[in-house]
Amino acid sequence: MTGNAADTATAPEQAQWLSPTELQVVWGDGHESRYMTDFLREACPCAFCKTERRRDPREIDLLQPKPTAAALASPDVELVGRYAVRLRWGDGHDTGIYSFEYLRSICPCPICQGVPQDTR
Repeated sequence: MTGNAADTATAPEQAQWLSPTELQVVWGDGHESRYMTDFLREACPCAFCKTERRRDPREIDLLQPKPTAAALASPDVELVGRYAVRLRWGDGHDTGIYSFEYLRSICPCPICQGVPQDTR
């Protein structure tokens, strides 16, 4: 680690499940991200899921049903080195490695998504 601001921003200080379907991450720069499990599964960075996201949404694939609520609830989390986590979903899907940099880049909060804030 070089200790620069980018490293701090993508280094989690704390992570905890707020509910079976919501993960909170507090980053080294103090920013807080909250991820719903369906959002994380949809953003899975594995090769298969990336390919699926590029498919024409009008195509119906009966062989690849959407994950059930049980499959999305509180996946097991495994630390991968000092840079990522692997989520093991209830349906056995576990090939996505979510780097901390990737997780921070997909933070769904209004600030990270560039949504104008009310300044009243």
